Amino acid sequence: MNADIYRRVENLIRAGRIKTVTPSKPFHTVTVNLGDIVTKQLRLLNLRAGKDSTHDLPSINEECIVFSPCGVLELGVVVVGLNNEDFPTPSQDPDIKLRMFEDGAVISYDTKNHSLQAILPTNATAILTAPGGLTVNADTTINGKLFVNGDQTNVGNVQIDGSTAMTGNNTVGGSQLVQGSSHSSGDFSTEADVKAGDISLKLHKTSGVKSGGDTSGGPVP
Repeated sequence: MNADIYRRVENLIRAGRIKTVTPSKPFHTVTVNLGDIVTKQLRLLNLRAGKDSTHDLPSINEECIVFSPCGVLELGVVVVGLNNEDFPTPSQDPDIKLRMFEDGAVISYDTKNHSLQAILPTNATAILTAPGGLTVNADTTINGKLFVNGDQTNVGNVQIDGSTAMTGNNTVGGSQLVQGSSHSSGDFSTEADVKAGDISLKLHKTSGVKSGGDTSGGPVP
């Protein structure tokens, strides 16, 4: 076997670590430290690159494999995703499917307990845009509920810009403030008092009441 063939065979599959990352079009490139040499800019393998596409750049010093057709490193394609002591696996639970981000955000699904979680770091935001509408279904036959737990240190835990409609009952455990008009097509009842300004429905007294069947201008008990 001559030296050129030996070199090509050796370069068919090489292990290394990401040296540099260059985001660019039409594809991203990286250089890889193979120990004895650092490669030129090489293409990076993505999970999808057709009508569906993905974008997920590797970290500097992330372990990788370079596959080089015909043993030519300049034609190499880089595959990342090898755990090591510097970048250990984030879970040892076989039932957890997990994605952890460098800022601490975590998206996970527990196939044993059927639980999906998205945990974001402090001051992080989440935006869901659905021009055709958004539906959240909870199975009420198995006590399915929707909980919205706001940050009690901030004013305005939940804000809805737009009209809302409810077809079921509405129970408010705390105080309620309505800054606009309010209308009810049904009866209104309360065990407490009703006030208009400083006038109490229970305690208000009306002067100038006539006797007999006349009615005063005040509330009728």
